[in-house]
Amino acid sequence: MKTPRFLSARIRGFRIVNLLALTVLLIIALGSYALKTLAGAQDAGGAGVEDQIVQEQRRIRMLQAEIATLGGPQRIADLSRRYLNLGPVDAKHDIPAEALAAAIPRANASRASAATAAPSSGAPPPARPMDPARAAVQ
Repeated sequence: MKTPRFLSARIRGFRIVNLLALTVLLIIALGSYALKTLAGAQDAGGAGVEDQIVQEQRRIRMLQAEIATLGGPQRIADLSRRYLNLGPVDAKHDIPAEALAAAIPRANASRASAATAAPSSGAPPPARPMDPARAAVQ
């Protein structure tokens, strides 16, 4: 059997088959190098994103701690005392449950007397707050 001519043909002392094999080998080597470089660049980009995520998580924890500090009951009490002149309720303002039942009719009576006294002065009656159920209808 006779071998095909292109397998035994030579160019400057090299067989064409060997030159084709060398070309394919170089293409594969350069292609794998390019793919490895591209994958490394993408991996570095992913690591950058992971670093950003870690930094954002640290910042979230720091902000949550700051919110807990700023919203603490002691700080709110200090601010209300300082700017609103509010303080804890004195014990003299406490009403026992038995006295509360007697205080309600007196409070209603004082409101009723104030409401009847206002129209005689010639001033318009104070505006009443609108019932939320009626406000939803209008």
